[in-house]
Amino acid sequence: MISKRVFSSSIVLSTLLTLSACGGGGTTIDLQATATDFSARVSSSLSALTSSAGLKSQALLDLFDEKFLDGGFTRADLVSLLSTNATTLETNTELSLFPMATVTNAKVTCDTNICTLTGTITNSDADTTSVDFSTKVLVNTRGVFFYGDQSSTTTL
Repeated sequence: MISKRVFSSSIVLSTLLTLSACGGGGTTIDLQATATDFSARVSSSLSALTSSAGLKSQALLDLFDEKFLDGGFTRADLVSLLSTNATTLETNTELSLFPMATVTNAKVTCDTNICTLTGTITNSDADTTSVDFSTKVLVNTRGVFFYGDQSSTTTL
């Protein structure tokens, strides 16, 4: 049973997080500017994936929140997989790299500090393909970070 004090404290904390993420309290976050900045960071990291160094880039890793969890993959899993792919690319240059891609039309909408990022991702390899996407992100005074669906179950 949850005590009234713990429950009340969690409501206060939740309210403070919501206010700080969405512009209340002492810090105001411009969601559109934040989304545009995050979009640029994502596009830059995607462009860097044309090399093994880009796969190990701190800028790429900094896009993911420490508590990232999506379909059973944690941030640590992603770091490990990116490192393994980078090493494999370094030893076998015949493997193909990721296609060039950019993110446009980024928009962040929030009810709490866990928000939804929507936008369009466009690749420009042999043909040009665009697709709209939506993903969960964490927004705080440090910026925007991929957060994942927080599911420990994979859908694969």
